[in-house]
Amino acid sequence: MSSSNQLDTTTIVLLILGAIIVLPMLTMGMGFGGMMGYGGTTSGWWPLVGMLVQLVFLLLLLGGGYLVFRRVTASQSSRNPAMEELRMAYARGDLTEEEFEARQNKLERSE
Repeated sequence: MSSSNQLDTTTIVLLILGAIIVLPMLTMGMGFGGMMGYGGTTSGWWPLVGMLVQLVFLLLLLGGGYLVFRRVTASQSSRNPAMEELRMAYARGDLTEEEFEARQNKLERSE
């Protein structure tokens, strides 16, 4: 399996697990205030706590989604097949350090 397929699969699995864990917590937060009142009525600050719980979980969900999005887009944009092949050739010992640096500079200028 290539690294891009593995990254995509890992990202999908993490998103599904996040949805399975976070979405029920969001729905629990919606009913938080009603559980604390007497006979279904709420008073005092408990409704505010319920809304705060919802807001915190929503912010966590949005923040986590943003971080996953940044990671996926950064890893896809940083892939340069020519640069990766150059690094592999250097690692195999096909290139000297001077040849590697000269070709690396040439590739960076062409981008």
